[in-house]
Amino acid sequence: MSANAIRLYFGYFVLFVGTWVIAAAPIYLGNDGQVRYESLDTFLRTGTLDRSKYSHYGPLAAVPLWYLGEAIGLTQETVWVFNRVVFLAGLVGLWIVLRPVLSLRERVRFAAFLLFGSMFPWHVMGFFAEVFHAVFVGLGLALLAVRRDWWTALGAVLVVWGTANIPASAVGLALAACVLVWHRHRLRYLLLPVAAAGLILFENYIRRGDLFADGYAGEAGYRTVLPYSAQPGFSYPLFFGLLSVLFSFGKGLIFFTPGLFARYPDNALASLPRGEDGERSEPGEGSEAKSRLVYRVWLAVVIGLVLVYARWWAWYGGAVWGPRFFLFASLPASLVLARWTAHPEGHSTCSNVLVLVAVALSCWVGVNGIVYSVHGSAPYWADDFALEYVTWYVPEISVLWRPFVVPMSLDWKDFARLAAFALGFAYLAWPVVRVVAIRAAHGIASLWHAARSGERWRI
Repeated sequence: MSANAIRLYFGYFVLFVGTWVIAAAPIYLGNDGQVRYESLDTFLRTGTLDRSKYSHYGPLAAVPLWYLGEAIGLTQETVWVFNRVVFLAGLVGLWIVLRPVLSLRERVRFAAFLLFGSMFPWHVMGFFAEVFHAVFVGLGLALLAVRRDWWTALGAVLVVWGTANIPASAVGLALAACVLVWHRHRLRYLLLPVAAAGLILFENYIRRGDLFADGYAGEAGYRTVLPYSAQPGFSYPLFFGLLSVLFSFGKGLIFFTPGLFARYPDNALASLPRGEDGERSEPGEGSEAKSRLVYRVWLAVVIGLVLVYARWWAWYGGAVWGPRFFLFASLPASLVLARWTAHPEGHSTCSNVLVLVAVALSCWVGVNGIVYSVHGSAPYWADDFALEYVTWYVPEISVLWRPFVVPMSLDWKDFARLAAFALGFAYLAWPVVRVVAIRAAHGIASLWHAARSGERWRI
């Protein structure tokens, strides 16, 4: 068996381990997910639609799991696995959809980053709305960017459905539609945000009797020492909101999705007839342009989410782990890092070192979310969240670094997950480490040769 085949099968093994980690993740009951579950449970038992602020479009997709849970007597626990089912199914969907535009090596690494080096591991433990949105909109936009014929209709359905589940994401969809219009010269893509808006207004009317009653009227946080606390709606200053969303220690995207801040690299090996994985480095005609289009429409959604939530009074997502509202950013961030790490020999040593840091941070984000979660944060949520802000801005209180300050007692399952993520990190980082090490060795050898063969040193 060739070395290339061994590397490929090892990559498949890493994906299998990552799938096991996600499937066997613990269940994280509570928070907004509890409200969504209770709304679904009430509707299925009584036929009554409550007036809560959370959309039913996503939870209704969990109806089969609800009936399965009723049959086995574990209704809530069964419904709570919904997000991991959606995520793993979406991973398979992205694998298939992106096949014409990414090499096999890039697809394996992209899937591995989503499993090990993203915010998904924490999100699959709950019943929040972000997984449904990220998977449906991400997969739908990829279909629209890559595929043709009836796939386009399926992509449109997924995009509209996923966006309607989080009304605030409609701005991101509108920006993504504009990107598609610009590249495809087809105005029909503008119908996507219109259709999503129609579903949002329809649900408002059915549940609350008013097209524009979204359930958030008058909602605000508690009064704290922060100058803009206790103000409702989109009251947070945009400038401070952007700084916090992008750069705060406990919620900043630069720490949770570092790949988002790197450029989408060229296919450094596109000129070679065959890649190391046995497939063409350039899978098909126009594949590079299509892969860039996927990245751009995903990035457009992220920009829309950042612009909207930067002004929301609860931009931080509540008393939860990480930047909950921005899970979608894991898609473009993982795609960028997959491309960088698939062909590190085509990039400078400095770039590779920075990418290695991003890979390490991304994998720490993944394992931190599923193993440590909000460990040590509860004291800062007391007294009406009076000190919650320190978990956003103070490094040693951030969920990412808190485990190093206040160690957590781990059981064998936690150690198994840590070992699995160590394996994932080793797989994702090795090509970059190898290239950097070889170049460093060559550099040291050249320096030593120059020192020995040149003129003798004098004082």
